[in-house]
Amino acid sequence: MVSHTLLIDDSDIDLFIQRRFLEVFNFSKEFTLFKSADEALDWLTHQPDEAIPEVIFLDLNMPKTDGFAFLERFAQLPPAKTQRPRIVILTSSNSAADAKRTRAFANVIHFITKPMKQSDIEKLLENLKQAEN
Repeated sequence: MVSHTLLIDDSDIDLFIQRRFLEVFNFSKEFTLFKSADEALDWLTHQPDEAIPEVIFLDLNMPKTDGFAFLERFAQLPPAKTQRPRIVILTSSNSAADAKRTRAFANVIHFITKPMKQSDIEKLLENLKQAEN
C-alpha cells in the first residue's frame, strides 16, 4: 500500500471508478483527485516536498492540457518535486505510439488501457517494487 496517490482525469465518472477500484484493492491510504492537468501541476508546485504523492495516475486525452503536456511540464519541476512520484498512464488509448511516447519520460513506469483490471494493479505493484530498487 502506498501512502498517497494522485488521480488526474477530466471525467468525474472515471475518477470515481478509478478511486473506488483502487480503494477495493487497498492500493493507497490517501487519494487526491483533479479533473485538470493544470490544476494538478499547480497543486504539485505548491505542495511541500514531503507531501508529494508516490503515485500519479494520468489520463492522456484531456482538454486544454493533455497528459503529454502534463508530462513535459512535470519534468521541468524542481527535482525535489519529481524524484518521488511514479507515473501510471491510465487512458482509453491503446496506441502503441502513445505508450512508446510516454516511456520517454523517466517517471512513467506503467501504461494501462481503461478500464483498469485486477491484473493491471498486480503488474503495477510489481513495477513499483522494481522502481524502488
